[in-house]
Amino acid sequence: MRKIFWRVGIYFAVALVTLTAVAGLVFTRFNRHNIMGVYKEELKSIAQSVSVRVSEAVAGDDSEDFFPYLSALKDFGELRNTDIWILANPSADEPLDEAYTNVDIRTWTVEEEAMKALIQAACDGKTRSYSGYDSIYGMDMMHLAVPVKNARGENVGVVLVNGEMDYRKASVVQYQKYMFLSVITALLFSLVIAAFFSQQLVRPIIRIKEIALRMAAGEYAQETKIQRKDELGMLADSMDILSEKLVEAEEFRDNLEQNRRDFFSNVSHELRTPITVVKGYAETLADGYVEDEGKRQEYYDRILNECAGMERLVSDLLILSKMQNPDFELDKEVLNVIAVMQDALRSMRILMKEKSIVSVLDYEDECSLIEGDYDRIRQLFLILLQNAVKYADDHTQILVGIRRSDEFITVSVEDTGIPVPKPEWDTIFEKFYRGNNNGNKDGSGLGLMVARHITDRHQGKIWVTSDEVEKTCFYVQIPCWKE
Repeated sequence: MRKIFWRVGIYFAVALVTLTAVAGLVFTRFNRHNIMGVYKEELKSIAQSVSVRVSEAVAGDDSEDFFPYLSALKDFGELRNTDIWILANPSADEPLDEAYTNVDIRTWTVEEEAMKALIQAACDGKTRSYSGYDSIYGMDMMHLAVPVKNARGENVGVVLVNGEMDYRKASVVQYQKYMFLSVITALLFSLVIAAFFSQQLVRPIIRIKEIALRMAAGEYAQETKIQRKDELGMLADSMDILSEKLVEAEEFRDNLEQNRRDFFSNVSHELRTPITVVKGYAETLADGYVEDEGKRQEYYDRILNECAGMERLVSDLLILSKMQNPDFELDKEVLNVIAVMQDALRSMRILMKEKSIVSVLDYEDECSLIEGDYDRIRQLFLILLQNAVKYADDHTQILVGIRRSDEFITVSVEDTGIPVPKPEWDTIFEKFYRGNNNGNKDGSGLGLMVARHITDRHQGKIWVTSDEVEKTCFYVQIPCWKE
């Protein structure tokens, strides 16, 4: 994690320093250009002012009064680090009189070609300038020349201002020093800022890493406690969700394992008794201890009954296994609940006849449609009907009701027989459940649990009520089919 810390810090610092350096370079060039531009305008203003004064003096023919001005002009130039020349235009018809000049171009040799061109341009009536190293002054100079005109507008002379640039460049250098100090300050400041933001970035990553390692070690109940609205916050939320799912999976696995143990324990218990009975009767018959034909037949019947009971148990176990498998797909179609119940009642006629039990099917709406698996829904109804016939008294009736609402189809199966105590209303749908007052009725103890799983797979619910005297009613509620 320290690598990320330093990487972020370095990247941030490099970016900030680069930005500062580029900005400094741009501003330095801009400042240099601005300083030179201001200085040029300053020299131009001086030159034009002198040119106007010379023109006025020429027009007024006050050469005697102009000498003090030339003296003052020299002092002014020294004060401003400039050298101001007033030259006559030798090519003019009436060149500027010597009384108005302080440099005689006829006796002065101009070696610099740039200087010659500058003076010639001013003689032609143009204002020009140039800057650079000057061999005459032995330093960097800026030169600017403007024409001097007489009353007729003729270019009779030139005003040349020569300004020193060293102190101007010193300003630029000073500015560059300040920029360098700014870059250094920006670097230090960027390192502090980068360290802060890197810490803010790295801290949640370290937290998420610790949580991941704990979860990898099997400690699934973890919480990042990271409240952010960025990508790291989204990652932390994902880790919290993963933790919850792993806790749920662990609980499910533990419950599944416990159910597996209970299942095998119950199966072993349920099979042990019939196997023991079958083995005992078979050994008795095999040893020839039973000579009475009627007694032997009774033993054979008992063996067959116990085998039939084990067959029912295995069948219910297979069905339950299918219902508990999430990959098992139901073959759903649009079903009329009334038609399915009528089919189930026809299959129960023989059992009902043996106990002289009659069924009454009561419904109001013939269009009671659901979306479901026909075989599974029929099996659900058979379980409820078989349970009712098993526990109902002889010569009684089973009431079957079907009611439709806007959202659900509700099926009720009511019998008058052994009641279900209220404390057992929830546990009656568990594996191998047998009530305390079931009257020693035969059964696998899995039928009602199979019924519950079938109902759950159809997004419905099942429950039971009893008056604890003689009436028990099972209810199944399944969502209506929506066109």
